[in-house]
Amino acid sequence: MSINTPTLARTLLPVAVGAGCMIVLLCIVNGIAATTKTAPASGDIVSFQPASVITAGGDVRLAVRRASDQQDCVLDLGTMRQTGGSLVVESEVGRVANTFQVHWAGERTATDADDCGGNATLILRAHDLDMLALSAGGYGVAEKQLPISASNFNK
Repeated sequence: MSINTPTLARTLLPVAVGAGCMIVLLCIVNGIAATTKTAPASGDIVSFQPASVITAGGDVRLAVRRASDQQDCVLDLGTMRQTGGSLVVESEVGRVANTFQVHWAGERTATDADDCGGNATLILRAHDLDMLALSAGGYGVAEKQLPISASNFNK
């Protein structure tokens, strides 16, 4: 038995339509995923509310750079959660991708000589900024926080 042209066309037409629908569906899903990706933006706030009890993850220390003199200092999550304070994203640093200039205001960032101080402009990577936001409960202040997912750190 040979396959003639009309039979071949009737067989391939549903396959071609199905493949076309699948491509359109994948493009739509990819577009939705791209628009829902959360990235820090100018004006975002990470607020640490003072707490007397430190929960898990309080021993995390992030080395960051001061924007003014490029010297290193430390953001100790336990200290920041205990004393309170906030980070405000000022701008993206143009020379390095996914790096942001942020302003810290609070009592202190560490209890040792590596403290950034009570008022500092710092350079942070987006990954570190997301980790700080996760530790603080998300971007925003008090009950206006937007949740951030721990899956952002599986990259």
